[in-house]
Amino acid sequence: MLGRSIVFLVSAVLSAPVAASDGVEFFEKRIRPLLSQHCFACHSSGAKSAFAGLRLDSKSAALKGSDAGPVIVPGNPSESRLMRAVRGELKVKMPPAGPLQPEQIEALSRWIEMGAPWPGDKEPEAAPSAFDLEARKREHWAWQPVRPAAPPEVRDTRWPLQPVDRFLLAKLEQKGLRPAPPGGKLTWLRRVFFDVTGLPPTPDDIAAFDKDNAADAYERLVDRLLDSPQYGERMARRWMDLLRYSESHGSEGDPDVPAAWRYRDYLIRAFNDDVPYDQLIREHLAGDLLPNPRWNRREQLNESLLGVAHLRMVEHGFQPVDPWEDRIKWMDNQIDVISKAFQGITISCARCHDHKFDAISQRDFYALFGIFYGARPTQVAVDAPEVLNRNRGGLIRLKGEVRRRLAALWRSESRHLFARKLDARLVEQVHGDRESPLYPVVALGDARSSRDWADGWRAELAARREFNATNFRKVWDLTSKDYDAWPRHGPGAPERASAAGEFVIEPGGARIVNGIYPAGVYSGLLSRKHGSVITSPRFKIETGYISFRMLGGNFSSAQLIVENYPVPRGGIYNLRHAAARDQMGWLQWDTAFWKGFTGYIEFSTKDDVAFYSADEEARRTKTAVVNDGRSWFGASQVVFHDSKLTPKEELPPMAAVLDCPAGLYASCLQKRLADSIEAWASGSLTDAQAALLDYFVRNQLLGNSPDKLPDLVAEYRRLEQEIPVPRRAPGLLQEASPGHPLLVRGSPKDYGEPVPQRYLTALGGKPFADPMRARLQLADEMASPSNPLTARVMVNRLWQYVFRRGIARTVDNLGKLGDEPAHPELLDWLAGRFVQDGWSIKKTLRLLLTSQAYRTSSLAPAEAKEVDATSGPFFHIPLRRLEAEELRDAILAVAGQLDRKMYGESVRVYYAHDTGKTKGDRPKGPLDGGGRRSVYLEIRRNAADPFLEVFDAYKPTTTRGQRDVTNVPAQSLALMNGAFVTAQSGKFAEALRGELDPIGQIYLRALGREPRAAEREGAQTYAAENGLASLVLAVFNMKEFLYVQ
Repeated sequence: MLGRSIVFLVSAVLSAPVAASDGVEFFEKRIRPLLSQHCFACHSSGAKSAFAGLRLDSKSAALKGSDAGPVIVPGNPSESRLMRAVRGELKVKMPPAGPLQPEQIEALSRWIEMGAPWPGDKEPEAAPSAFDLEARKREHWAWQPVRPAAPPEVRDTRWPLQPVDRFLLAKLEQKGLRPAPPGGKLTWLRRVFFDVTGLPPTPDDIAAFDKDNAADAYERLVDRLLDSPQYGERMARRWMDLLRYSESHGSEGDPDVPAAWRYRDYLIRAFNDDVPYDQLIREHLAGDLLPNPRWNRREQLNESLLGVAHLRMVEHGFQPVDPWEDRIKWMDNQIDVISKAFQGITISCARCHDHKFDAISQRDFYALFGIFYGARPTQVAVDAPEVLNRNRGGLIRLKGEVRRRLAALWRSESRHLFARKLDARLVEQVHGDRESPLYPVVALGDARSSRDWADGWRAELAARREFNATNFRKVWDLTSKDYDAWPRHGPGAPERASAAGEFVIEPGGARIVNGIYPAGVYSGLLSRKHGSVITSPRFKIETGYISFRMLGGNFSSAQLIVENYPVPRGGIYNLRHAAARDQMGWLQWDTAFWKGFTGYIEFSTKDDVAFYSADEEARRTKTAVVNDGRSWFGASQVVFHDSKLTPKEELPPMAAVLDCPAGLYASCLQKRLADSIEAWASGSLTDAQAALLDYFVRNQLLGNSPDKLPDLVAEYRRLEQEIPVPRRAPGLLQEASPGHPLLVRGSPKDYGEPVPQRYLTALGGKPFADPMRARLQLADEMASPSNPLTARVMVNRLWQYVFRRGIARTVDNLGKLGDEPAHPELLDWLAGRFVQDGWSIKKTLRLLLTSQAYRTSSLAPAEAKEVDATSGPFFHIPLRRLEAEELRDAILAVAGQLDRKMYGESVRVYYAHDTGKTKGDRPKGPLDGGGRRSVYLEIRRNAADPFLEVFDAYKPTTTRGQRDVTNVPAQSLALMNGAFVTAQSGKFAEALRGELDPIGQIYLRALGREPRAAEREGAQTYAAENGLASLVLAVFNMKEFLYVQ
């Protein structure tokens, strides 16, 4: 009996083909531009004569084929001659100008496999009608203002519990229909638990609700569930589908998006706190630009900063030869995701031409493209100022005291230094050793060699200055106001260039200070835990080399970011230098390959780069990484040049004495050193003086050990140690970008006229005045109550979460290709109420969950289906299969193995075998994910959890508000033989040992009810013959467990 149930279940799993709107969108975005660019010249009605009789400018003509027969076999790329032609497998190779790119060939293959969807079947007009945006806006419902109407009157006034019930009942009464009867109290209980929390009710929940006969029992339970932490987890998981959440970038190697999990935790907190939806929109588009961000005082972090992390979760190609083309693709994805998730329209379909159906022009697309063009990928510290600035005042005071007391010590030591260092025996030892740190001091004190030494250095420095002036063009002098134009962020990012004489007190070790710095910009001058990123203005790469002068340590880096591509992987992308020097020196990039592209320079501490991963570092160095959060850098100059030469240093330590009178070098050196100490004490040091003083400090000619100032150094180090390591998350750094020109036909190389930054023409489209705030202005327009799309899109999604299908079924597309709303008056009433309720998601959900409609049975009355098969969502609750994550979590919960711990780093993905698409030495996670809820499992583009994948867990590509529900053999195998389900069945069975009624417990926990008499009898027989674990496995395979009524 149970075996037959399993077979029936497997055969009954709902399947769904690719949605028609998805196929049409794919055609418009990927296929039509390809055909237009590469095929229409010879194979269209506009060609002088269609070559070989083949036309590819309409569906009917394309399917008809050429003189030799069909070239497209829908659903079968391998049998399509078009594919053989573009792959070069035929004598006639197409296109004749050269082969398509591999990704273009793959797109054609995928399109044919989808069935070659093509909107409409009209022959192209000889003179196509002009794009009339205003007419399209007038003719389509979604562009019209929201006009809430009062809930209608109904004949059966006893049935409605909420205003939405009146809308639904009135429509049914017009058709002579009645809603489905109530589905039963415990049926409703299981339904609401899964819909709100994604988990089944416990036996205690069932018992308590079954006994609660109060009039408000349903309402109180809804309130309790909406207030539960699990509600936020459930909503976050839904939202992650909309924003294509991923913790890796895909492509070869599947590199990390570091700390992506913080965005997931942000979502959970936001939904639990019922953050208004308009605020969520602002945070998702411009959380880093908000003048008054949302602070989490409990966690001491800036919540708003976390909202933009989704913009970093794009797929990056592996070392793309054309990073500009790659950048266009992932910026297109950013716009696509934002427009579908928040506006329910397909703006990206206008990348290559005006939208074929909606009131969206190509200029609209590039207006948005220009807004996101200035957003640079980075990692951001999200801690509150009181965390980032901990002990700052004390450290500033102590650092000043260290400077004062070291200066006093060095004054005293310098008076006796030369007499001590220039005794005859020492001179004899050092005189011939040019590598000795004392050689310049001895040489200057030796009358026989000082003149030659000084003359030689004067000539050398003159030659160096001429060499640098001749071969290098100084582009940025970071000791000057040039630095003011560099975007920057981080608690250790300098606000201005430092004068010569800065220093850092070492957090440990045998030195007080690491040296005396020349003028420049330096991170973490109080603590190397204070990370930072500084970036140059964007520039066009026009020279063969770029050199820069920097210092740094502990995996800080200098990187040339070409077209915002943030993932250096060696090869042609060997554009990163890890700093490993504590004195200024020159480094270089070979940029010949990148001429013509735009880029910017980034100096960054290790945890603040967009790609850094401690795990990657550990694997690369084969060592355990203990990240104490310390990293630092400094920089002073950037030069461009075409020769493979390196600039030469113009200020050696002894340059300060080269203008001294001949024969008086020793006494002059002593005076210059004393002057340098005084200048350092007063903060008026020059670069030449800094070089001289730094030389004496680094070579231990002046006292620099902690025992010189033991109490002071110990107190400083104690306060510095107390500084917490900043919490980082994926983020953005905004540059002042005025916008971007239109790309003609979407071509990366064909620039049209400039397009100002603005939102859609159909929604006002006034240019934004401030490029630094353009994303924020866009967010304000999307989040405006007057925007006709925003509230409609969100309430339609909330309706879908509760009633299984949206009022407009195509929840991600309310445009012309989407479905019309089945009940437009209800949709507008909900949208108006949503805004009236302060954009509260919880209030809207409560309204729907406490409705009479939500209590109806999943069994639709036969007469209703016969009258109107499309009105199902409005007279009964359709049956639905548990989503992949719900199914996995339910199995863990029923088996007693669910760990309800919230937040934190993701559990590594489990995989049986390395797919070859990830790092071969990447550790895998446990089979059961450590018992954590599925929302906390790592989501990687190239390594999905096998159980979740087989049950249609979303793959992060673009917005997907409605998941596919497929029926494939692998699902039955996963349920009946899979390692995860088998293991959990065994653990549940083991936990039931000693129970007085194990069979009753199995049914109660898994199905939310007691077994019926016949079921109990059959289950007892089955368990006796096959074991309790096998019975649990059978129940896990029952349709009643896998589906929610």
